[in-house]
Amino acid sequence: MKKWAQLTAAGFLTMGLAACGQTAEPTPETTKEQTSDMTLSEVFDKSMEVSNETKSLSAKVDMTQQLEQPSQDLKMKTDSVMDMNITNDPLAIYQKGTTNMNMDGAEEGQKMDMEMYMTEQGFFMKDSASGQWMKMPSEMYDQITQMTEQQSDPSQQLKQLEAFKDDFTFEQTEDAYILKLSASGDKFNKLIQDQMKQFVPQLEGEEDQAAIDEMMKGMNIEKVDYTINVDKETFQTTAVDMIMDMTMEMEGESMKVNQVMNADYSNYNKVKAITVPEDIVKNAQEIQM
Repeated sequence: MKKWAQLTAAGFLTMGLAACGQTAEPTPETTKEQTSDMTLSEVFDKSMEVSNETKSLSAKVDMTQQLEQPSQDLKMKTDSVMDMNITNDPLAIYQKGTTNMNMDGAEEGQKMDMEMYMTEQGFFMKDSASGQWMKMPSEMYDQITQMTEQQSDPSQQLKQLEAFKDDFTFEQTEDAYILKLSASGDKFNKLIQDQMKQFVPQLEGEEDQAAIDEMMKGMNIEKVDYTINVDKETFQTTAVDMIMDMTMEMEGESMKVNQVMNADYSNYNKVKAITVPEDIVKNAQEIQM
């Protein structure tokens, strides 16, 4: 079970926009005056330009993940709600939220409060049980920062799904462009595996590394649905919703994973500089790898 947890904890949230030449189909309530003739390609390019110029933003991520391992009669559900502030140049992240884990057959679930800072000062995480702040190893800082940036930075997200540009549907409301994608198959599995390699560390032990490689090969994305909202006026990505069904095969065992993610973006270029409070830096317990 620990090996499964290593992979699922890394996350595989891939979000983005794609470019093609179609114009957005207006929804029934969208009037002629509110209808834009911009193509998906034009919206994509403008959104990329705005995202690349973004200095800071806030993100609220609500994610539910359900795991099922039939051979072990195991079912587990995890609900997470995270609020994040992100600044660029230098990259800094403050994140606070709650994770609830429920397993079939258990009398009660487990709740964990999470709070962390990721800045040039290091990666600091608060232990929810003791209240003690910990300074995590620099290797974890590099991995978590990279993963969080991928999940929370629209400029990174916009690049992810360009290979699927011909598969998008494109519509518009009074104030937003809405892009939708349903994808599956080998092409999408390769994208997920390539991204996972960025987040999963290269382990020193040959046996452990072989286990990670086996998990990567055993992933199969059965279906993933995206809905991406872009503000018509500012071209800022305001929301990304994703539903993903996948299976994972390892050592003759099979696990089914369903993941539902809703991310809302706001507060563009209004987040103040993120610094770790001095008392946390001074009193944090350093954790070794």
